[in-house]
Amino acid sequence: MVEAYYAAINAHDYRTAWRLGGRNFSPDYGSFAAAFAGTAHDRLRVLQVSGSAVTVSLEATQTSGVVKLYSGAYYVSGGVITGARMRQTGTSSSPAPGGFVHPGAWCSHVGATGRTDRGTPMVCSRKPGDEQPRWRQR
Repeated sequence: MVEAYYAAINAHDYRTAWRLGGRNFSPDYGSFAAAFAGTAHDRLRVLQVSGSAVTVSLEATQTSGVVKLYSGAYYVSGGVITGARMRQTGTSSSPAPGGFVHPGAWCSHVGATGRTDRGTPMVCSRKPGDEQPRWRQR
């Protein structure tokens, strides 16, 4: 159910997402759909399903190229998402067309490359102890 909800959001089919449980997160459809105006794509990972709880991690790529990272759980009952407990765990810089990355900022895809505003080549990598991959100088 949660995967179908995000598939609908990624397809910009907000009416379907509204029916799958979006109505439980916003007072009206217009506000619900408008909340996704700055989102280019969501990447959902289901980590565990236990009873009605679906534990997930989420990468929400914004139209600016910034990736917002979330973790938490959605609650499903009767084929509908009835609630959620999500929290933002970070934000990463992602090279947007014409954009720059920032050393030390979180990134979403290990191996991705980019440049700082001064032209320094950067790579997205993860070192032991990192909670998330980060932009580092090559």
